[in-house]
Amino acid sequence: MRNLNLIEEYFVKLHRNFGISELSYHNQRLELNEDTMKQMVFMSEAFNDEFENLISHCGLLYSEIKKSFSLKIRKDINDNYLVTLS
Repeated sequence: MRNLNLIEEYFVKLHRNFGISELSYHNQRLELNEDTMKQMVFMSEAFNDEFENLISHCGLLYSEIKKSFSLKIRKDINDNYLVTLS
């Protein structure tokens, strides 16, 4: 469970730094939505440095929950971040 808390913190940090609010990981492949991809055009250098770390964290989460997943990050009215897995 500790791993899940660390992974959650990582994805919240990723959202804060790059605006990534949704991603999917299926068959050991990362999928980002079209809006996220458009944002990456403007942050490509910084995101390139982070990309391998993102793949690693997705793999960690996959091994922890033992299935493919979709992840969404939202901020509530009290400035708390919510990470939802499905």
